[in-house]
Amino acid sequence: MDVYIEVVIIDNFSITFLLSKLSYYMLGEAGKLWRILAASFIGTVVAVFYPFIRGIWSVLAKIICGLIMCFLLFKPKKLLRGSVIFFLLTFVFGGALFAVGYFIHGSVEKALTRPLVGIPIGVILLCAYLIFVVIKSIVKKMRKSRDVKNFLYDAEIEIFGTSVKCKAFLDSGNRLYDDGSGMPIVIASVSTLSQALSDELMTSLVIGKIKDFKNAHYVDYSTVGGKSKMFVFQPDGLVVYNGDKKNIINDVMLGVVFKRISDAESYGLILNPAVMTGEGIC
Repeated sequence: MDVYIEVVIIDNFSITFLLSKLSYYMLGEAGKLWRILAASFIGTVVAVFYPFIRGIWSVLAKIICGLIMCFLLFKPKKLLRGSVIFFLLTFVFGGALFAVGYFIHGSVEKALTRPLVGIPIGVILLCAYLIFVVIKSIVKKMRKSRDVKNFLYDAEIEIFGTSVKCKAFLDSGNRLYDDGSGMPIVIASVSTLSQALSDELMTSLVIGKIKDFKNAHYVDYSTVGGKSKMFVFQPDGLVVYNGDKKNIINDVMLGVVFKRISDAESYGLILNPAVMTGEGIC
């Protein structure tokens, strides 16, 4: 029994700690350490005595314990939302650990009634941490996708008489301008441009055959790894739709990149803010 209690204490305290941290992350808050520790302590105390509680009292004990932990964790303004998140995460963690128990015990009954017995505590904690990492990654991606959507626009590029429709992302960090013409540079993925270019022109683009493109040349730009060069040329036209407003941009350069430029959402252009604020718009 001493070993069992030790496992229960370490297991429940650690999992409640992870649940609390993840709940705060989903709320967009850092959270107070003392609140997390207090909630983890309460949850652990109840977990130690839970095997001795029978019938309807066991259900009530879990509910009351959960509510007390939520009152400890969340401020009044975030209490309802935080509680919902905390209970949902508890359900997800519980289901995942049940799956681990079933895999090891090979029995639904044992997985429900003896989830810790026979399972090394390191396995339990590792599984809990992996669940924590996976959920956090999913939330991060969803949050990034939501943020990106607020800056996505429908766009249309015209090159060599062919129009290509795509999504464009307005990036405040894109402050690239062509030194020669002073025009803002809109970054385009080569996969987007390939929809308008023939095989011959695609080959010219890849090898940097400047004479086949209007006002084509190379510009210097900075990256994390240092300075690099970007192939730029002037398209026949660029249209960016902002609701009912149609921005027709003629004085703009396209900078070509040969890698994926989007992750959270699918877009083929990275706009320079100048094309949406009037600078460079005709």
